[in-house]
Amino acid sequence: MKIINIRGKSGAGKTTISYELAKELKGYVFVDIWKIKEMFEPLNLKNRKPQNKICKDAVFQIIKYTLKENLSNNFILQESRVSTIKKYLKNYLSNKDKIYSFYLDVDLENTLKRNITREKRTMSKKHFIEQAKNSFPKKDREDIIIDTGKKTKKQVVDVILREIGVKRSSKKIKIRKCI
Repeated sequence: MKIINIRGKSGAGKTTISYELAKELKGYVFVDIWKIKEMFEPLNLKNRKPQNKICKDAVFQIIKYTLKENLSNNFILQESRVSTIKKYLKNYLSNKDKIYSFYLDVDLENTLKRNITREKRTMSKKHFIEQAKNSFPKKDREDIIIDTGKKTKKQVVDVILREIGVKRSSKKIKIRKCI
């Protein structure tokens, strides 16, 4: 099993890069936690902790069921720590399995520029400034850090593909992106 985990700062391109990877990697299941989180938007929750727990549990249930049914054993995830992946999948992982965790970093200036161009602005300027001040989310020692503020999405995907030992495909996989 190979798991590619994309984590990092808001506005660093986690979803964009995850979709680009899903187009390149045949045989991988992209479990998009944001699609699950969007189900809760109509509730306008002030406390998002229960929502976040439900979403994280749902992601790992999807993976477990996918493995149980032998549909795939390669995954692209977002926003998980390696320790969390190992905790949720401890009965499914072996020594041969590989978890690649990529931390997408970006400076505040680029984050704010990107947020302006988003179709759906999910975070306030205040959120990005707070995140930059507090260096959140924290980087883990397992993370391969990629500064997305200085790279195109193609360059970021190339770094990830190189790290996991996969060459770019001549045929892209069609992925339906819901907004």
